[in-house]
Amino acid sequence: MVTIKDVAREAQVSVTTVSRALNNRLDVAEATRARIVAVAEALNYHPNVVAQSLQNNRANALGLLIPLALHRAQDPFWFDFIGGMASVTAQHGLDLLVSAADTAGKADRSFHRVLHGRRVDGLLICDVRKDDHRIGILRKHSLPFVAFGRTVGDHDYSYIDVDGEAGVLQAMEQLIGLGHMRIAFFGVAPEFGFSHFRLEGYRRALEGAGLPYDAGLVLENLTEADAGSALRELLASARPPTAVFVAADFLALTVLKTLRDLGLSVPADLSVSVFDDSAIVRHSEPPLTAVNQPNRRLGEEAAELLLARVANPGGPLVQRLIVPTLVTRQSTGEPRTSLDERQTG
Repeated sequence: MVTIKDVAREAQVSVTTVSRALNNRLDVAEATRARIVAVAEALNYHPNVVAQSLQNNRANALGLLIPLALHRAQDPFWFDFIGGMASVTAQHGLDLLVSAADTAGKADRSFHRVLHGRRVDGLLICDVRKDDHRIGILRKHSLPFVAFGRTVGDHDYSYIDVDGEAGVLQAMEQLIGLGHMRIAFFGVAPEFGFSHFRLEGYRRALEGAGLPYDAGLVLENLTEADAGSALRELLASARPPTAVFVAADFLALTVLKTLRDLGLSVPADLSVSVFDDSAIVRHSEPPLTAVNQPNRRLGEEAAELLLARVANPGGPLVQRLIVPTLVTRQSTGEPRTSLDERQTG
C-alpha cells in the first residue's frame, strides 16, 4: 500500500507538506501543491480518511438537509442543486451527506441527529422559514452552517438565496405590460421565507403599476391536491383573472391540467407564468414563461460558502443574493377581450 511517506519522498517534500497540500491548506504554494497532487495520482495514493478524521477531529463531510414536506425527492431542482454541491465537495476530497425527511417531525429529528452526531463538519439548511428555530440552535452548538434561503428581518448568518422578489417582479411586469390587470397569485405554505419574498414581488409590481391589491386573487398554502379546485372557483367568479402567477413549478402543472379539463387554452383564455424554470416547465404544453434560477450554480456556490465557513468559522459573514431572469415562452399573451369590447374599440 502506498503511504503518505512514499508521496513525500517522490515529491521531495516533507510529510507535513504533503498532508497540507492534499488538504487544500492555503499556506502551500500552488506549484508545490500541483507537483504533490501529480505524484499522488501517479502513485495511486489514497489517504486513510478514517485516520484523518480521527486525527483532525473532523468528519470530512458536508451535510445537506432536504425537508420533503414541501419538496419532493424527484423534484428536478434537487438533481441540479445536489449535483452542484457534490461536484465541489468531490474536488475538495470530501463527502456530501444528504438527509431527507417527508414530514416536519422527521425533518426535525434528522436535523438533531446530524447536529448532535457530529457526522459533518458543516451543514447547509434549506427551505428556511420566516422565523427559523434551526439557526439559533446551530449557533448554540457552534456547528458551521450556511442557509439556502433567508428569514424575514435581520440576517446575522451566512446565506445564499435567490432574489424571489426581483424574479416575481419581472414576471408580473411582463404580464402587466401585455395588458393584464387582474392577475392571480398561487403560492405554497406562507411560513417559508421564499414565499414571503415572492409575494412581496407580486405586491410591488401591482403598486408600481398603480393596480389595486385584491386579496381574493391571492391564494397561498396550495398543494397539488387543491390548486385545481382553487383555480376553478376563481374562474367561475364574477370578475375572473386573465392571468395567474404560480410560485412553484409543481403547482403550475396542476393549473395546466385544470385548464385542459375545463376546455380552456393557454394563453388565449388564461396566461400562466411560473417560478422556477425546471425541466417539467420547459417541456409542458405549452412551454411556460418562467423565472429562471441557476440551480446547479446555486449548489456549487452554497458548497463553496460552506467550505469557507468550515475553514474559518469566526470569519466575516457572507450573504449572497442571486437575481434570477425571466424566460418568456408561449404561455403568456395579451388578455382576451369580449366581442362587445372589440366592437366598442
